[in-house]
Amino acid sequence: MKKININKSDEAALIVEKIIETDSDEVILIIPRFSQLGESLSNFHLLKREADAISKKILIESVDNRVIELAELAGIEAINPFFVKNKRQFSDIIPKKEKSGSGKKDKPSVSTRETSRGEEDWKKEEEFIKKISSNLSLEEFENKQSRFHKKEKEERVEEESSEEVDGSEEKESFIKKIPIKMVVGAVVLGLVVFGAVTILPKVDIKLVSKKIDWSYNDSVITQVNAKADYKTVTIPNQKSTSSKSSSLPFPATGKKQVSDKASGKMTIYNSYSSDAQTLVKDTRFLSPDGKIFKLAKQIIVPGAKISEGKILPSSIDADVVAEKAGEEYNVGPVKLFQIPGFKGTPKYAAFYGESKGSMAGGFVGEISYPTTSDIAAAKKKMKETLESSLKTELYSKISSDFKIVEGSSVFSTTKEEINETVDKDGNFSISSEAQMTVISFKESDLIDVLSQKAKAEKGENYAVKSHSLEYGIARMDVASGRLSFPMTFKAVLSYKTDIEKLKSDIADMSDIKLRETIFSLPSIDMESQNVVSFWPFWVKTVPNNLNKINITVD
Repeated sequence: MKKININKSDEAALIVEKIIETDSDEVILIIPRFSQLGESLSNFHLLKREADAISKKILIESVDNRVIELAELAGIEAINPFFVKNKRQFSDIIPKKEKSGSGKKDKPSVSTRETSRGEEDWKKEEEFIKKISSNLSLEEFENKQSRFHKKEKEERVEEESSEEVDGSEEKESFIKKIPIKMVVGAVVLGLVVFGAVTILPKVDIKLVSKKIDWSYNDSVITQVNAKADYKTVTIPNQKSTSSKSSSLPFPATGKKQVSDKASGKMTIYNSYSSDAQTLVKDTRFLSPDGKIFKLAKQIIVPGAKISEGKILPSSIDADVVAEKAGEEYNVGPVKLFQIPGFKGTPKYAAFYGESKGSMAGGFVGEISYPTTSDIAAAKKKMKETLESSLKTELYSKISSDFKIVEGSSVFSTTKEEINETVDKDGNFSISSEAQMTVISFKESDLIDVLSQKAKAEKGENYAVKSHSLEYGIARMDVASGRLSFPMTFKAVLSYKTDIEKLKSDIADMSDIKLRETIFSLPSIDMESQNVVSFWPFWVKTVPNNLNKINITVD
């Protein structure tokens, strides 16, 4: 026969390995008080099953009554070695005699009587245990054993009461000698004991519920103003739209030789007569410094007005272009331009021009220009810039409890203008207007609908304990506000336990009855480790105060 000492933290699986590894067919497991093994009846069922499978007999030796009780419930023989040890200790006590000379017979001292009675008590209790343990349940056994000890206590009280008469005088004198500190200490101790009995007791129950896997791998439909429906897996959504415009410069990488003429606006006056005057295209106008500008197209100068015999000049604005290319024709405002074609006639002094603004654009040499690639890259960059800006703006306005999946937004450019003229920094520009629409939904609505679908399939007693979501690419109809997408929903469903009702049901139950009640719950997974812990260690009954009952369900 092989003895194996078990540590408090050893799990049932580790103990099974120790049993398998030993060469002996009979094994004694020595289990200490508060061992982890004593937290669940299923641990002892496991030991029994595995030992039977390899044809080994196991015996449990422990001073923990709970371990003894659970072992016997699992069909494992168990003993408390404390009984045997106390026998030896009582038998070693030496009887004391009263002092002789008083004229009375010597009689055994209290220690002698206690020793004698202790041996008898152990014999009675052993016989009692052997007689009833084989045919009774644990609860019945405990009740009978309690009555046995009660009867024994009554007999002891009767015996000791007869001794009180003889020693009353000695006790009275002894009581007078008791120090006040001892009395105070006894009162304090009594209060501590009272608090331990009425205030401290509590019970912690950790349960593992039954669980099953459930999944949904199909499409989900979201619609503006829709009602949640678990049968069609439909939920409501919201549509958000925003517009934005922007103008940005982009570098022009193309290079070319040009010969450009300066151009600008000129105001042409008629102070000659009331008759209109036609000036053909390319009519020349001469500046005081000898620069020639020509009309870009034919014009008609209106006739002058005659008022009180005076001529009031008329005028018209016209586009003019420098005669030659070059920067020297980029001139500022000029007060007087004359028409060389009228020279030598009265019209020479009566028709003249004036530039109120500058002439510009004259250049000869290499310049930058936007290539086809420059324009394409600029369009792409402008689109990305506007799309990013609109997305940031829209997303910041959408509540954080709404979900936006891939494919649930649409971006479009509504207007675009390209200015290919290159500025002094070598840049051309693009001006665009764009719009974006986003459809989002509450993920909590989706989880609720799928939870309802799971309950409809598996039963109302189950609830979603944990879950994971994987979304596919959405399909969007902006006009109707409809968004659909494929998804995979994986969930662990847990059997529900009414914790408050369970607290009320188990209040004031004994330890054994409590375990029987818990192990009979349909929602509990008996293969997992369910733990019941009383505190302090001597407590064996569930408190009446529900606040002292702590129940957690995993």
